[in-house]
Amino acid sequence: MNDALKELLSGGESSHVEFKSMGIRPESFARELAAFSNTLGGTILIGVDDDALISGLSDDRRWDEWTSNIARNAVNPSVMPDISFIDVEDRRILRVDVAKGKDKPYQTVHDGKYWLRVGSTVRQATKEELSRLFQAAGLVHYDISPVEGSSVRDLDERKIAEYFSSVYELDYLAADEAEKTRILRNSNITTEVEDSIAATVGGLLVFSEYPERYLPQAVISLAVFNGNEPADPVIQKKEIAGALPGQVEAAMTFASLFVPEPVILDDSARRRDSAVIPRGVLREALVNALCHRDYSISTRKTQLFIFKDRLEIRNAGRLANTLTLEMIRYGNSAPRNMFLVKLMDNLRYIDGLGRGVPMILRSMGDRAEFSEDGDLFKLILRFV
Repeated sequence: MNDALKELLSGGESSHVEFKSMGIRPESFARELAAFSNTLGGTILIGVDDDALISGLSDDRRWDEWTSNIARNAVNPSVMPDISFIDVEDRRILRVDVAKGKDKPYQTVHDGKYWLRVGSTVRQATKEELSRLFQAAGLVHYDISPVEGSSVRDLDERKIAEYFSSVYELDYLAADEAEKTRILRNSNITTEVEDSIAATVGGLLVFSEYPERYLPQAVISLAVFNGNEPADPVIQKKEIAGALPGQVEAAMTFASLFVPEPVILDDSARRRDSAVIPRGVLREALVNALCHRDYSISTRKTQLFIFKDRLEIRNAGRLANTLTLEMIRYGNSAPRNMFLVKLMDNLRYIDGLGRGVPMILRSMGDRAEFSEDGDLFKLILRFV
């Protein structure tokens, strides 16, 4: 038995490993393929019982062809797993390696359902999870969806007027009510819902004084710790709400009070203060977090934590579409919230060209670390 197989068997079933006996039914196998493709990928061992005992495969079936046919015909879109046989003494098992899908969401053809891998189990995606799968694939844009219960009255007309004046040289306040309605609807700031008009997610986030009334997750939770771990005492904490541009400015002000500024002497031995995290880097990190977070995840707020040795931003939502951590280092961009990015671009908070991450890396070097953890995207900016 090779070391790779030993490791898979010893770890048992998990979020990345599934054991199946040769009695597995085609529809059950299709669910496993769809679930792994919809999450982070994984390995299926056929010919292994749930208790990790090797039961092997029968000789009455061409198992590689059987697997390929199900992957091609029983999952939509089709998947292309890596298939290999492993011989263990007098028994043979099939190893099926399923990659994280690039064409999400995947469904089983026989029942049209979408599946997710959660721990060591497979379950059907909920309505909210399915919405995020479509959103991550770029098929649905949550930021132009209506916010239930909202209306034009929840938008700040002054903010809207300033936006259209500066970006389009349009006198919004001079327009009559019918024209204002048309402008907001055609700009995706509002949308029609049955017989009424509601603010969109993006419209509310940028042009409302209190978007948190409807989107309680749309706030920044800040905390300063007396140590390097979340369990250490909290020195200061605060929540920042309101429209996104104001959140950026308020968070910048708060962070600047606690990010250390080392003393540097110039050639004439005069003191020159220099923040360990340049303001441009901090601004870019905050704007990226607010523009690219997954606002459909209602249980998580954007978090900005300041420890003794680092500043950390934790944001709801993994990288969207087919982006990877390696790709974003080189300026690749596939925004989750196209409308929100457009608004913040027009307000000159970002340039929409995907240069933010390369700029952060250029300024911070290996003191900047990007990672994904569950449904979180994390950025760490180390002080030294």
